Amino acid sequence: MNPTRAPAFVDSAHSRLRIERQWPQLPDHIKLFCVSAVALDSRGYLYVAHRGDNPLLRFNPDGSFDREIGATLQRKTIGYNLMGAEPVPMDLRNWLHGLHVDPWDNVWVTEVGRHLIWRFDPNGNLTLTLGVDGVSGCDAQHFYQPTHVYVMPSGEFFVADGYGNSRVVKYSADAKYLLQWGRRGTAVGEFHTPHVITADPDGRLYISDRENDRVQVFDQSGQALAEWPGLHSVDGLHYAPDGFIYAGAGLDNAILKLDPSGRLLETWAEPGLLNYPHGITVDAQGTIYIAETSGDRLLRLTRENQA
Repeated sequence: MNPTRAPAFVDSAHSRLRIERQWPQLPDHIKLFCVSAVALDSRGYLYVAHRGDNPLLRFNPDGSFDREIGATLQRKTIGYNLMGAEPVPMDLRNWLHGLHVDPWDNVWVTEVGRHLIWRFDPNGNLTLTLGVDGVSGCDAQHFYQPTHVYVMPSGEFFVADGYGNSRVVKYSADAKYLLQWGRRGTAVGEFHTPHVITADPDGRLYISDRENDRVQVFDQSGQALAEWPGLHSVDGLHYAPDGFIYAGAGLDNAILKLDPSGRLLETWAEPGLLNYPHGITVDAQGTIYIAETSGDRLLRLTRENQA
């Protein structure tokens, strides 16, 4: 881990966030554990990845349970912490990490324990697998704990190959390798855990460089456009329909709202509200959805004006 960390975030929001209770509705046989990611499709379905049994789930817009996805693909493995100089073995579990829904409602999932990327169609059928199961590497066919995928309207997509390789890889719409950039380091264009990718309507890529406490902005050829330093422990990142960027700062139990130039507008860090917000998405009504790894919760949060 980078020994020089930015200051922690403190609450500065103009509104309060209210957790909607009794949401979502889980069937008796499913218990959320270490919830890592959340994403919405155009139909209002909510996809959730967690690391317990039944790890990839879909909920209806009202929060009722719809279905499990990819059950036959799941397999528990020993994960490894790659933050330090040497890998450290962790638990035996499912290791789903990142979720992304593309413009055609395909669902992209990263599996860090097995170094895989899966794509499911809107009906939950597997349509693409990238990576070699259980084999790490740093080339066009191998990943090393990939953290996230983001698909552009062109169909081209970017992979944050985040924990092991600290690189971003670009692929064509038909999944052909195009280019890559990044390595572990602190210079602009380098990363220490590129965690999540999001993009604005102009095609600029925003990447949470978590262990370097910053967000980096790139064009689609990997040219650095901007660096936003001082963003402590930013995990999740989402360019929302309202034109702002929302982030989850896990270690600080905070949610951030930034403008596209990186100016921090609001920080929600009310004590006791959150327990490691790892994944984040925001819908067109401004409702915020949070995947909590330490809280083992999927949260739906609405805003209330402060008195």
